[in-house]
Amino acid sequence: MKNIYLFGILSLWMVLFITCKDKNSPINIDEKYIESAEVISPQAEKTVVDNFAHTITIDFAKGTDGSKTAIKLNLSSGVTLVEPLDLTSSYDLTKEASVKVKKDVSIVTFRIKVNYLSVPFNPSSKGWEKKTDIGTLPDYISVYKYTNKVNNKPVQAYIAVSNMNNLTAKFSVLGEKKGVKTPKQFYDANSQPKIVMNAGYFWDATSLGLIVRGNNTIVQAQPMAWRNYNGVSTVYYPTQGVFGMNTDNTFSAHWAYDSKGVLYTYPSPSPNKAGDKPQNIPSETFPSGAKPWSPKEAVGAGPILIKDGKYQNLWEPEMFDASSGIGPTINNPRSAIGYTPSGFLVFFACEGRNKTPDTPGLTLQEVAYLLLDLGCTEAINLDGGGSSCLLINGTETIKPSDNSQRAITSVVVLY
Repeated sequence: MKNIYLFGILSLWMVLFITCKDKNSPINIDEKYIESAEVISPQAEKTVVDNFAHTITIDFAKGTDGSKTAIKLNLSSGVTLVEPLDLTSSYDLTKEASVKVKKDVSIVTFRIKVNYLSVPFNPSSKGWEKKTDIGTLPDYISVYKYTNKVNNKPVQAYIAVSNMNNLTAKFSVLGEKKGVKTPKQFYDANSQPKIVMNAGYFWDATSLGLIVRGNNTIVQAQPMAWRNYNGVSTVYYPTQGVFGMNTDNTFSAHWAYDSKGVLYTYPSPSPNKAGDKPQNIPSETFPSGAKPWSPKEAVGAGPILIKDGKYQNLWEPEMFDASSGIGPTINNPRSAIGYTPSGFLVFFACEGRNKTPDTPGLTLQEVAYLLLDLGCTEAINLDGGGSSCLLINGTETIKPSDNSQRAITSVVVLY
């Protein structure tokens, strides 16, 4: 009798569940709604769609900014998107985020879950050879050499990598508004940093880009470029790349300009183009989306190569065209600086102009892709050509294309 009673109760519960179930909820728990989800930017370690649990789980490296995550969905046959409206959309994963899909009359919500992982930084797995013949370095700094080919070109490149999670690690930007030194002279005059690399652009012994050191602005970010407009040499005011240490000791790259003593950053560069009418002088209101930035240490150069894990290299609006001398699309010696969300700072320098036979150098795009492959989510190009120089314990790595170190106005260093 007891079993019959329990069976009746269970049968009644099943009838009520089926007849009263919300028409927007699926009955078939084996239904497949989303085939796959691809994180376009920033870089994700892994993405898993669970159609049974109705979740999309994304693994990011620790420190990744998920506030503007671009995700592309691939839906199963017969499934339509309810929310958001586009298959490729931007999500703020610092907050609750979800996707709604529909099949027949059933609407299903997939919750987006995020995991932040401590991802090891291992350049050796990317073809970089760790160097052990370069003198004594602290355990948080490592040096690697790259001699593989890029687009069938032999390469001689080095990276110096510092784990900035170590409280002893120190990054600084050295230099003044006026005056030049060789990298070795900077090394000798500043307590012999373990790593020294050339930094910003200059002209006539005068720094042209931002320098912030110890929270103090040494040189403002107010770049100018002269180009021909309607047959007349005309000044343009581009928002060029800057790279620096934030107040929380992370690093980021920005398009920036100093207006009335305030350093503003912008979500995209001012849309200047050589030969077109110059854009307005950047300010608090132009370009749109201006935000004040107060870095601890920072340097200006450009163009930005990587931002928020996404390839940029917008050399045209930053006014690094052929007239700039940067040669964005041709082979040159290069210097760049990048950052991984797991807390590693990367100094990059490569040879060029065949100082080592058959080694012409790299384009900006090729440098950016090497840094992306290393896991950098923020990076900018620094002064290159004859200025490119990377010192380890005061000793040169790449061969300077001028045959000797060029006197420059600024360097980035690691202690």
